[in-house]
Amino acid sequence: MTDSSISKFFEKSLKERLGVVANFSGLSQDELKIIEDATGGISYNQADNMIENAIGTFSLPLGIATNFRINDKDYLIPMVIEEPSVIAAASKAAKIARIHGGFKAKSEQSYSIGQIQIVNVDVQSAIPKVIASSTEILNLANSKSNTLPKIGKGAKEVSCKEIQTDSGNMLIVELLIDVGDAMGANVTNTMCEAVAPMIEELTGGKSLLRILSNYSTKRMASASAVF
Repeated sequence: MTDSSISKFFEKSLKERLGVVANFSGLSQDELKIIEDATGGISYNQADNMIENAIGTFSLPLGIATNFRINDKDYLIPMVIEEPSVIAAASKAAKIARIHGGFKAKSEQSYSIGQIQIVNVDVQSAIPKVIASSTEILNLANSKSNTLPKIGKGAKEVSCKEIQTDSGNMLIVELLIDVGDAMGANVTNTMCEAVAPMIEELTGGKSLLRILSNYSTKRMASASAVF
């Protein structure tokens, strides 16, 4: 089955729903058993290995939103949610959207932005020094990842900007990092921490924040539909 427009899916029994999902997605029996497992797919021992101070597991309802067609391909959308009517509303909206071809989605390249905040610095004289040392900064940043540089990803660009505040001007040094399919928060923070001492030495300033930016202007995704 490749059509996500499933008539009266909500009226089917659990066994019938699982059969539809397995058939649509090509799930194996082992994969199907994970969904059927009332513990949510993980044991206490697995949970204890994942986090600190584990005392158990916590489950929420797992449902399927139907009717979705995205970029000319049909999908069943798994949704974990405790609020009623949301999955029904999503399925209804998708049913209306598919009349005109469904949803069209696109995404840009997957770049995260890491920021190093430098204070107590002459910003205008510091910026050329940082830019002139971009290669060294990028090499140091990429040395902190065992995988990204090997697949052509990693830190790609260094940029600077001046921020004016009531307590004085500060320099923000930004690392543009191609993180591929990863979320990238940990590696971005690690790279920022690694290059901060070098930037302090170059600028004569003091680094404070060294962190992933949530202003992800280089990692945008968008979707549209006609209703």
